[in-house]
Amino acid sequence: MSSLLDVPLPRRMHRLPVVRLVHGGAAERAWSWDLRDQWTREWWPQGITWAGKRLLVSWYSRRGGGSRISVVDLVARRYAHVPLLTPDGESLRVHAGGLAWDDGWLYVAATARGFWTLHVDDLAFTAGRAARSASDERRRDPATWRARTLHRPTLPGSDDPFRWSFMDLAPPGWSSSEERRPLPMVEVRAERASRPLLAGEYGRGGKSTRLARLEVRDGQPVGDLHVVGEGPAGMQGVTTYADDLLVSTSAGPWLRGSLHLTGGPSTELSETDTDQDAPGTLPGLSDRARGRPAIELASGPFRRAAPIGVEDLTRDDLGRLWTVGEHPGRRAVLRLHG
Repeated sequence: MSSLLDVPLPRRMHRLPVVRLVHGGAAERAWSWDLRDQWTREWWPQGITWAGKRLLVSWYSRRGGGSRISVVDLVARRYAHVPLLTPDGESLRVHAGGLAWDDGWLYVAATARGFWTLHVDDLAFTAGRAARSASDERRRDPATWRARTLHRPTLPGSDDPFRWSFMDLAPPGWSSSEERRPLPMVEVRAERASRPLLAGEYGRGGKSTRLARLEVRDGQPVGDLHVVGEGPAGMQGVTTYADDLLVSTSAGPWLRGSLHLTGGPSTELSETDTDQDAPGTLPGLSDRARGRPAIELASGPFRRAAPIGVEDLTRDDLGRLWTVGEHPGRRAVLRLHG
């Protein structure tokens, strides 16, 4: 974590007024990138995760530039881009559609190829050539980050590759399919040695939208990949919500996205409240959400509660919910009620 705090942050973020028609009914606060990053059509933000005192946001290039991580300090309203490299030092060319952080380990989704593991110790600062102007200094990348290993966990008995479109790490002891029970302290400590990595598939038009869980320990998968259910079409991000999962879905470049609580009672929604983005009940998840609204937000309904172009979801150390929007001119880092 100390290396992340040492990254120089030459770029400036800007506080935005929350506009419900753009940022969604759940938006509480919003920050914009600088003008160049706000409008670029080469780089597109995707994943987001909380890493101690800073947010990390992943971007991928549509012009062969690889992928990068933005290290963001919202208190100072500053950030920096850190290009991602392969173990051989080449540009890491992945969609970077999801991020997860766990005690110095960063997991970057590589879609059908699985996910890459990086560690904060491999974050290297670059001296670079002397900047010719203040503008050049603001544009200069202060560091690079080299990946360690590509993991390709597969689902037992499935011929279709799992498409890692987003990730999150559940709290220690969280389980999506096993019943909780009191454990002696020794067993609790053993269970905390590994964390469930949650991932899902973006799919529309009948394509797969599976949600899965994988135990990880010290950057390595532990055991098999387990399906915990099917999610709604157009899934983008997932994070924990009480004992259940909160999922975001997108609705294109002009409509706000939605939020779904996986244990929500979809059968109780009226016909006028349902559409392709309405939440469904995922098998094997906690029943504690039964009988309460499909989403509990301090502001606005769960439909269209997320911003236009909503992507990944994450929670910070205080339990606050964060997301990021991807489309030029409407990009923002947002804190949501939840």
